[in-house]
Amino acid sequence: MGQKSNLQTLRKSKKLNLQTNNPKEFIYGLNLLTFFNHLFYKKNVIVVDSTLNFEANKLFLNFVLFFQTTKLLNFQSIKKTEKFIGSYLNSSYLFPLIKKQFSILNNNCIQISVKTANHSIQKPSLVFFFNKLKRFSTLLFARRLNLFIDFVKLSCLFDQSKVNAKVFLFIIGQIFRTLSKSKHNIFLIFLKTVFQIFIDRKNIAGIKLLISGRIKGKPRSNTTAIIVGSLPVQTLSKNIEYSKLHVYTLNGAFGFKFWVYRKSF
Repeated sequence: MGQKSNLQTLRKSKKLNLQTNNPKEFIYGLNLLTFFNHLFYKKNVIVVDSTLNFEANKLFLNFVLFFQTTKLLNFQSIKKTEKFIGSYLNSSYLFPLIKKQFSILNNNCIQISVKTANHSIQKPSLVFFFNKLKRFSTLLFARRLNLFIDFVKLSCLFDQSKVNAKVFLFIIGQIFRTLSKSKHNIFLIFLKTVFQIFIDRKNIAGIKLLISGRIKGKPRSNTTAIIVGSLPVQTLSKNIEYSKLHVYTLNGAFGFKFWVYRKSF
């Protein structure tokens, strides 16, 4: 049997951003990157993209963050924002971890850069997606209006290629996690509608989603497929994103597999 190929190394346009000759430096730097990812997720902040770069004895961490609506409501005043940033910098567990990186890696500089993906949302696109999906706000998002707004915003970013398949699948899992089995059918119709909107806007050529589990409350697990558009068979020369996710609900565990074929490489 053949070994699976790494698409990141086979595609010529993809370049590795982890460049260091010291394995120990790479491991501790990756642990720092993982720590920040978990920290942001706990604070209702979605990490859209995160990179780790090495240059000489310097370490660079770059984050692109999407602030959810529940978090933005707490940032209405400048004083609250400054208090939030100050509490992060002066936290009892964050500063010792950064200090440990200096002592172990012998880095002269650790630079952390943060960008917000919320500023990339185009207002006409936001209004368009909201008008197309607002009929589902009362069916699937009862008492979860903030989650519906977040989904509309991420749909705009996903259509503009500002968000990868992993982040978009994460928000789909958040919607599905608390749904009852009686709303699974509406959820599937909702996804088909969203995928068809992406295809009609002609930025995405094909989308495929596989859901494995006791969908619609069936006694046995099965696989439900949603395919909109067309996806090529081979993936080395095509811009196909793939992501998978496990969602744990009251009806059991569900597995999500997501493929997205974008026209531009």
